[in-house]
Amino acid sequence: MFFVDTNIVIYATTRSHYRDACAHVLDAVTRGQVEGRTSVAVLEEIWHLELRGVIGNLTGLTADTRTLFAPVLAVTDEIFGRALALAAPGNVGANDRVHAATCLVMDIPVIVSADAGFDEVPGVRRVDPLDEESLRTLLDG
Repeated sequence: MFFVDTNIVIYATTRSHYRDACAHVLDAVTRGQVEGRTSVAVLEEIWHLELRGVIGNLTGLTADTRTLFAPVLAVTDEIFGRALALAAPGNVGANDRVHAATCLVMDIPVIVSADAGFDEVPGVRRVDPLDEESLRTLLDG
């Protein structure tokens, strides 16, 4: 089981050198090959981008992502408290701290993300979608 960060969904659906690798992750989840999880905080980030329209037409992406990952994980008081207390460098933003805390509280050992900031978060292992060997190991089980 692993957590899917916002950028995986966004890069899979927009022009990016990450596109194919991120689409592969989502395809593996869609086919039921692996158990990917995400949270309402990720959905909020996607929805924000969808509504603003600054990176192209993302109409329906939030709803589709919610359907793919249902039931999505809630951001509970415990998770938010853990995010506030998280020992992480200053370059790890608020939403990323919530994602990391979600992983820690929900016993999800891996986050798939293009964001190297997660490398500095104790207790969470990041798999970069462009790291073919690590991604293959994760998706092939």
